This record gives sequence, structure tokens and C-alpha cells, in this order.
Amino acid sequence: MVSVEKVLASAIICLPLLLNAQESSFEIATDTLKSFKIQDVEVSSKYYKKYNPKQMSEGLRLETSLLKLPQNIQVLDGEVFRDQAISNLNESVTRNVSGTFREELHNGISPDIYSRGGYISAQRNGVDLRPLGKGPIGDDVAIIDRVEFQKGPSGFMNAMSDPSGSFNIVTKKPTGETRRQVDFLTGSFGLLRAAVDLDGQVDKANKLQYRLNVMGMKSNGFLQHDRNNRILFAPSLKYKLNDRSSITAEYIYQQLNYLLLSEAQMSPYGFGTLPRDFTITDPSIRPFVGNDHNIFLTYQNRFSDSWQLSTRLAYINSRYNGTLFWVNGTNPDNIDILDRNLVFDSSKYGVFSAQTYVNGRFKTGAILHNMVMGVDINNKSSRSLDSWGTATSVYPLSISNPIYAGTVMNNGVGGDFTSENDLSTEGNRIHRTMFYASAYAMDEMLFFNEKLRVSLGLRLTASNGQSNDYGAETETNDVVLTPRFGVNYMLDAQTALYFLHDQSYLPQSGISVNGDALRPLRGINYEAGLKRDWMDGRWNTTLAVYHIQRNRLITPDPVSNLMLQTGASVSRGVEFDMKGQLAKGLNVVVNYAYTDSKITEDELNPENIGLPTINRVNHIQNTWLNYLLPFKKLNGFTVSAGYQLLSGRSERIIYSHAEPMKDLFRLDVGAGWSNEKYRINLIVNNVLNDKLYSTAWRNTAGDMYYWVQLPPIHARLSLGVNL
Repeated sequence: MVSVEKVLASAIICLPLLLNAQESSFEIATDTLKSFKIQDVEVSSKYYKKYNPKQMSEGLRLETSLLKLPQNIQVLDGEVFRDQAISNLNESVTRNVSGTFREELHNGISPDIYSRGGYISAQRNGVDLRPLGKGPIGDDVAIIDRVEFQKGPSGFMNAMSDPSGSFNIVTKKPTGETRRQVDFLTGSFGLLRAAVDLDGQVDKANKLQYRLNVMGMKSNGFLQHDRNNRILFAPSLKYKLNDRSSITAEYIYQQLNYLLLSEAQMSPYGFGTLPRDFTITDPSIRPFVGNDHNIFLTYQNRFSDSWQLSTRLAYINSRYNGTLFWVNGTNPDNIDILDRNLVFDSSKYGVFSAQTYVNGRFKTGAILHNMVMGVDINNKSSRSLDSWGTATSVYPLSISNPIYAGTVMNNGVGGDFTSENDLSTEGNRIHRTMFYASAYAMDEMLFFNEKLRVSLGLRLTASNGQSNDYGAETETNDVVLTPRFGVNYMLDAQTALYFLHDQSYLPQSGISVNGDALRPLRGINYEAGLKRDWMDGRWNTTLAVYHIQRNRLITPDPVSNLMLQTGASVSRGVEFDMKGQLAKGLNVVVNYAYTDSKITEDELNPENIGLPTINRVNHIQNTWLNYLLPFKKLNGFTVSAGYQLLSGRSERIIYSHAEPMKDLFRLDVGAGWSNEKYRINLIVNNVLNDKLYSTAWRNTAGDMYYWVQLPPIHARLSLGVNL
């Protein structure tokens, strides 16, 4: 339970919400037939921050404003991340969207974001990157322009996802403006980071534009023997063929080098029972190294005032490998001793994607149509090599008196994996491929002077999945139709009521515990909501309710490392999001979500019926406030405060006898100053210094507890310079 002191602290930092709203002008672009694409309005003011974007990116393909779209889609601008001193996607980005949270297990390798009772799919520039194993690498903010969270299926822009939704990383691209920015970040645990963002033109005619982002950082984790180094190099070029067409080429390289795959702790005594900095790792093991290469080539041609063609080719190559210690069960002779096995884990992941689509606007009689139609091709391949389940040597470690002797060194590489872990056999390898081709069309029809919008969509997907999991081969072939129906009615110019019915299809590649090929997951989503822009669009609210049905649900089997298809689940919930400039100088992000997600069918384990789905959180409430002080003597000074609350959490693995998990409450405060050239910001996270943990579960025997420890109170100081 959350203490009274924490509730009072939450109430105190919400006091600025009582400030009176002040009038100011704000121009809003409108839809017309000649002005085919709604444009974002640039507002230049020291009081205004981009907390409330009005449009989706081109990667999501629709050109309807968020207010008029019949779906809960939340867009986060990079300015929010700078105010919160976030360095990559895996660091509390989800606090800015209702009901979303991260399974904090794989450090920088996987975002692993959950929402509406399911694992949501990752995308980068509209390209489907949903992994066949772990991945992709969590994007660094140095390359993030914005992040778009699509609640529920998005059949208009991707073929495959869990019915809970997906998120899209929009990377920084040339803007045609000359901008030079340098950012420095330092803080607790030896954090040092520098990033450069260069944006400009090559020629005087501004036909050839460029963008270059470079970043480097190093940090020691809060656990013993941890370290985390990252580099990023991302050049891009845009060539304007003429006033209506352009070609953009991007290359993004990210590298991670760190000692811990995750901040997981394990103990036989219960969740959160170890010292906060306790680790089972040893500084002598082989570090994890991850490399991520991305190439995007985009062609756009607005060949008339009402029609545009977009084509994107993408190739992503991501890989990592390293070693880690793991404890599979309790020592039978001494419960204080952790019997560590040294595990090797390696993965290669590749995606080739080709997308082409057209957006158009036309009339049939009195009905105006917004049309999007296109073809997607996606080919994924994943190869992994590991020693889970085959590592036999034991490296004991005392919980009460841990001694890290560095005894696992072997020729300087940390373990003899060809003998000790028997990696020379196919039994340790997993190779999976997934190919799909998809054609789709969606028509948004406008009635009654554009007050009523009815959207009808249909997608046809053909897929082929092949797998070789530990020597067992499977293959699946499917052809599926997934429809979409949405209604949006404008009660007035600022208020929209909407309803959505959407279906999703997620083919699988792999083998189940009983030896059969994994069957595709199917989902049905019903959603209704109310959206409103307040104070001439300076801030926005979205209230949504949903009902999601999933069948052929897939969960990991903790014994065999294969998968269980546990039957079906139902998720129901309520979401509320508020973002924008609530009053002069006061920019806010406030959200709440109630999620009820349960197993409704399970042929293999009927005792699981009625239990919560994995990683379910009943209540998530987040608040973030950034206030520019109105005093002349403190011109440019800001104060920030925010908190995260997760209550009613369930474990990472489904058990018939659930263990209670402590509620998570984290309070953060900050202060900053900025002018046109400089920006300084200090953030103190977990200011109450609570001992917090996130993802948690137990082994099959129930005698070993696993959880991901979160850092104690820590601070970050950032400096930004516009050159």
C-alpha cells in the first residue's frame, strides 16, 4: 500500500494545477480540399512546450489529426524527454502514456513494453520490428524526434501486432533549417554523456539537406560490477527533386557495451530481500555487446494537390552476445548459498521491409473521402545461440558474505563455452524466420460538413513462418483478412466522440511445449472514447474504454525454455490522458489507467483460468509538471515534479498461487534555467529513496524469487547549448 506521506507528496506537487488559465492566441490549421495535409503550427514562446502534438508522423500513414481519429493514439515529443532527463527509450518513457510500462528485464536490448494486458509491438519509422526473440535495441533519445503509441490494433499502418497496440519511434531527419545543438549529461553512478545534433543545408538552393547526430556515454550502474557504455552515429540526407518530391536516406548505428544483461536479483527469501546494490555477477565475465545497424530509404511524391505516393525501404541488422550468471534453484544444503551457472547468450536479428502506399482525397457527390491504400512486405530472421539449461559448472556465492574472486576467467574471455556449456551442438540453437506480404485499403468518409467521419478498412495478409527450436522444426502458412471500422463525431470544433472495432492477427514462429507449431494469435478490440482540445488547443484530454479478446495466448515455459499457448484472455480497462499547457508557463502530462486482464481459457493448465495475465498492473497513475516561474528576477527558471504509481501488480509468469508484489511509487523533482542559447536542468529521481523493484517472478519449484531492482535516489544534470 502507498503511505499517507506519499499521497500528501503527490497532492503537494499537484497544487500548480489550481493556477488560473490565462488567455493567449494559438493558431490551428484546418482541413480543406486544396490544403491536403494538415500542418503543425510552430509556436515560439518561452511558456510553450511541445507536450501536445496534434499530428501523427508520416510513418503512421494517416493524415487525419489526432482529435478526429477514432482511436486513442498518444504522441510524445522529444522535448518531454529532455525535461525528464531521459537518455533512452528504456528509461521511464512510458510514464507519459496511460497504462503503459516496461518489463525491465533485458537492460538496453529490448524495450519490452506492455499495455492493455499485452506485449505491444515495436516499430521504427513505421517499420515493423516486433522481435522473434529479444530486441530491438532501445533507441537513444539522441535520435528520437517523437514516439507514437497506438492503443489497440492499427490495421491502417501495420499487418501484425498484439491487439493491445504498438509504438513507433520517429527518428530525427533533415528539416531544412540551420540548427546546431550540443548536449551534456552527468549524474549519479558515474554517468557521463555528450551528444551533438547538426541540422542544415548543403547548397544555397536548399535542395540537399543533412542531419547528423552523434552520441557517446559511459556509466556505472547502481549494482556492484555494473557498467554501461553506448555510442550512436546517425547521418541522414534529404534531396528535394522538386517542390513536390524528395528522397531521404538515413543510417543509424547504435552500440551497447555493458556487464549486466539486467539488474535482476534472486533470493530464496522473497521479493526485494537483498541489499539494493547486491549482484550475482563478477567483473571477470564477458560483457554484453550489442550492435544495431539501420538503413532507411524513403521516396515521397505529392503528384497532385490531393494525392501523394510514399515508398520506404528498410534494412535492420541487430545482434548481441555476452555472458551472465543465473541461479535456477535453491542450494539443498545451505539456503544462504546461490548456486550460479555461467550462461552464454547470443542473438542475431535482421529485418528487411518494403512499404509503398498512397494517400488521396476525393469526392463522390456530397461525401468527401480520405483514402490510404498500399502494400507491405516484411521478412524477419532471428538466430540465437545460448547455454540456458546446459551450463553445469557451479560458482557458489554467499548472500550474507559475497566474495567475487574472478574465478571464471578462461583465456581472458570468461568461460569455456565449447566444453562446459556444449555449444557445439545444434541443441542450443534457435533459428526463426517470418515472411509476410500484406495489401490494405482504408476509406475515411466525411458527412454533415465533416462533423461525422466513418472509416472502413480491410487488410489481407499472407504469412510464412519457419523455425528450428533446439532441433525441432516447424512451419506455418496463413492467409487472413482483418477488418476495421471506426466512427468519429465532432460534438463541436474542439470535442470528438468516437468508436472503434478493429481486429488483429499475429502469426508465430516457434514450437510449443507439446511439440506443435505455434498457432497465430488473433485479437478483437472494441474501443470508445471522448477527446477534447481545451483553451484553443493548448492542452488535450482523451478518455477511452476498451474490451480486448485474445486467443492462442503465448507465455514462456520456465522449465523447457519453449512456449505455452495458454488459451485465451480478456482485457478490459479505462484510460485517461491529459497533456499540454494547462496554464501560462505550466506544462503537464497526467494519465491514469485501470486494467483488468485475465485468463479465460487454458486447455493445458485449467487452474490458470481467472488468473491475471503476465505483468498485469491494475492501476497506473503518472503525473509530470514543468512550471516556468513568473518572477522577473528569476527569468527563465523552471521547477519540475512528477511521480509514478503502479498498484495491483502481477508476476511475469502465471501461477495459481500468486505472491503479493509491493506497489511501486517513485517521486521525482527538478529545477532548471534556460534562454535562447543555454539550457540547464537538474532532476533528482526517487527523491524519497524508496527501495523499489519492477518485474518479478518465481521459478517452477517456487523456492527462488527473481526481481529487477530499481536504483536508489539519484540525480542528473544536463546542459544544452545552441550554437
